[in-house]
Amino acid sequence: SCSMVQCFTSRRTVPSLSNTCTVPVCAGVSIGTVSNYLNYPERVSDTLKEKIGASIKELGYTPRRNTLLPQRENAGPRLIGYIMTDIEHSLFTFIHEGAQEVCEENDLQLIALNASSDAQRQNELVKTLIDMNVAGILLSTISDSPEDVAAARAANIPIILLDHTNPRHADQVCCVLENNMAAGQIAADELIRIGCSRIAFAAHSFDYESVQDRQMGVEKTIARTHGSTQLELINSKGLMFEDGYQLGLDIIDTMKRSGLNAIPDGIITVSDALAAGVLSAFHDHNGPRVPEDVCVIGMEGARLETKCPMSLTVVNAPAIDMGRKAMAQMLDYIDNPAAHVHSTTLIEPTLIRRESTRA
Repeated sequence: SCSMVQCFTSRRTVPSLSNTCTVPVCAGVSIGTVSNYLNYPERVSDTLKEKIGASIKELGYTPRRNTLLPQRENAGPRLIGYIMTDIEHSLFTFIHEGAQEVCEENDLQLIALNASSDAQRQNELVKTLIDMNVAGILLSTISDSPEDVAAARAANIPIILLDHTNPRHADQVCCVLENNMAAGQIAADELIRIGCSRIAFAAHSFDYESVQDRQMGVEKTIARTHGSTQLELINSKGLMFEDGYQLGLDIIDTMKRSGLNAIPDGIITVSDALAAGVLSAFHDHNGPRVPEDVCVIGMEGARLETKCPMSLTVVNAPAIDMGRKAMAQMLDYIDNPAAHVHSTTLIEPTLIRRESTRA
């Protein structure tokens, strides 16, 4: 008799075979090896094929094709997987929009998965796409993740990183990202140009590469003023509208206790939702006037909710172009693997002036 315990502890099944949990134990191989035997026989040695085949015959199971996985011979569109850092942030949905345009033009299907800003979940989603044998993986990685790059490489699946540079201690891969340092410089330059001298940079997740780069751009620009402009870093404790609203209430409280000169006269928020929350708090609770007392700049160019009381000046992230560029790189990678050259592409942001800053 064969034990089924190993199958439960692995949390994996082989959908290509009915009641196949006993096969790996009887054959003395892993569940993944049985899956490869059924779906990707070229990955399995002749010796293991013989052992697994004998176990299947002995147990009387009948292999059947896995209809969940795209097959190499399938005449339908190839599948590209896109793992986004967090679907709550429009940067990643805009990237999806650009990537999907290119996919539709090239008979490819794009499937998007949400990592919810969870590194472990991201690792699991990469493994899921590898098990699905996708034609390529676009990864908006949460942090340096050489293990995800290595896993895709080991499976011979092209992988391209979005919104992040090549991880340290990882093989070279293509990366497509916004020039986030330039975004910080653009925002700070604009506030200095219109006369702000007490600038706050409000952000969360300071360990994210994109946040670090934007902060560095702000700091470098303000350093060039040789002390005539002050900088305050504010941890907003989140990146959503509610976090910005609470930040706005805190600023109002400081203003009421210590006066207008005690609060920033220019605020840069790392997300547009944060900025919308700040503006709404100011509007709802008789806070400082915008833009007369305080100017506010967001750093995404998101589709804001209607509850934002005024149009927001933004440093517009080129997210749709990032998605298009990443898929163009992916197509070259898939079609010309031997000749493909890995590169890092920086796409420049642009400033869009609106009501939340002075003319």
